[in-house]
Amino acid sequence: MHTSLAAAALLLALTTSAAARDWTRPGPYAVGVRTLTYTKTSVTTGAPRVLATRVWYPTVKRSGTPSPLGLVDAKVKKGRFPLIVYSHGSCGDPDEATYLTMALASWGFIVAAPPHPGNTRADGFGACLQAFADSARNRVPDVRFTLDSVLAESTTRTSPFAKRIRPTGIGITGGSYGGFTTLWSAQQDTRFTAAMANVPGGADVIAPLGIPLMVQGAEKDEIVPFTPESEKAFARGAGPRYLVKLLDATHLSFFDDCNGCPATNVPQGEAHRLIVRYAVPFFTRYLKNGRAAGRALTKPVAGVELTAEP
Repeated sequence: MHTSLAAAALLLALTTSAAARDWTRPGPYAVGVRTLTYTKTSVTTGAPRVLATRVWYPTVKRSGTPSPLGLVDAKVKKGRFPLIVYSHGSCGDPDEATYLTMALASWGFIVAAPPHPGNTRADGFGACLQAFADSARNRVPDVRFTLDSVLAESTTRTSPFAKRIRPTGIGITGGSYGGFTTLWSAQQDTRFTAAMANVPGGADVIAPLGIPLMVQGAEKDEIVPFTPESEKAFARGAGPRYLVKLLDATHLSFFDDCNGCPATNVPQGEAHRLIVRYAVPFFTRYLKNGRAAGRALTKPVAGVELTAEP
């Protein structure tokens, strides 16, 4: 076969293979998990804020100690991987959406999820709600400090993440209050080059975002209704943008636990499958320049309403 024809055939085969991938299944990597603890200063009180940051990452098989969160303290696989920061919701925690964070790690991303002290599940429901306004001022600084700290791991010779993090092409995601934090952080820190906000509220205060943006919302969201909240967040996108509406889903469909969700809602496992179906190719397309993955972002599937403007 002529050389140019052979190259074209190979490119077509690779593109077809990538486009045909089942993004809802675990990726090719085993998932490791570590906790990296950083301490910063509160911008409101001056008190220390301890950020016990959960980090998921690609690892080598037969490494680490098995746990529900992944292979604890497993060896980081060789290579440089894109970094994604996950921001949890109000009264949530870094482990609130492990179906998503572990899925991303299995597809070759490092995911760092810091807590937002005072506004976590461990603080108790009443106290965490009282800290809502304080958290608003501390959340973006928490995210930026976490980003600085995790990136520094890549240049620290003694760190398990030394030479394992790609310093460019950085993403951010989160759910609920973390979805708002995602939008707000992307507005304030130009190091973020792709953002996915799940069931976010309060997007009125966000300036237009020129980076690739995905907003995922729930048709039956009882806390931040899809109309207008998810639609307003989508309207903030001034570059490639995608709006994924999960049918029959509720606010809690975006988290690991959906205690008390009506049986009429989409089953939790199916909701997670649909969320991952668009999240993984989104970050693959815009953090890894996986152009073939972009084809999956324009295809609606059963259970969602999709608006795609790539």
